[in-house]
Amino acid sequence: MENVTFDQLYIQRLAKAHHVDLNKLPTKTELDKKTAEQAVQQVKRGKMKRYYKYSVWSGNMPIKFSFSNWDIGKQDDPQLAKSLGKKAFVLSNQLEKQNFNVVMMGERGVGKTSLALAMLDYLMEHGHSGMFISTAELLKMVNDKYDDSSIRPKLINIARSMIEVDVLLLDDFGTEGGMTGNIKPVHKDLQDLMYQVSNARVDFNHNRSRGTTIITTNNTKGQLKQMYEGKFIDRVYPNNPEHQLLFDGMKGVRNV
Repeated sequence: MENVTFDQLYIQRLAKAHHVDLNKLPTKTELDKKTAEQAVQQVKRGKMKRYYKYSVWSGNMPIKFSFSNWDIGKQDDPQLAKSLGKKAFVLSNQLEKQNFNVVMMGERGVGKTSLALAMLDYLMEHGHSGMFISTAELLKMVNDKYDDSSIRPKLINIARSMIEVDVLLLDDFGTEGGMTGNIKPVHKDLQDLMYQVSNARVDFNHNRSRGTTIITTNNTKGQLKQMYEGKFIDRVYPNNPEHQLLFDGMKGVRNV
């Protein structure tokens, strides 16, 4: 095949015919930079998909929820529901630029999971990787690994993703330790996994979170310490009241 060459005059005529401003064409350096940026974004999108794929859903049924789905009209106290929704949205904005943990505490069915999912959805829409973990379902996997060898490699991938992901949502945290009034320590294997994950998600050199962990729970911090090692709970449960959403006064309404 013959090599085709174009002289400068021909290129100028061609550009003029197609209304192309040669002065506005990107330089090689600019093209290389754009290519590198696209490659980085492609890797990032790949990681986001992989982490989310390793989410552990209750009943293996993925669920989605956004702030636009938060219906305060379904609550007996719409103003409280509005206030909680607004606080969750404000925290989501803050989490775009900084890492800290968030806890949502209240009775069953009051909308904790919905707002936590809305925060996860918002942050993923803004470029953060995220994954959802039903702690009760995770405990089931931990127990079943002794009878089903195929679960072990899945747990390894799940644990690695929990460590590396930007936003980790632990849903119904504490249900794996039994109902209120019958609280007992959590299975040692799950304790070890959670401790390993929480350790890796702390920057000890600068005493700050590495990534964000969002927790929904029906239990108090004291009750959680009856289930898990105290250091672990102190690590994941935020002390800052601004990072706590308390659903006191909210009624149990499913599909909020």
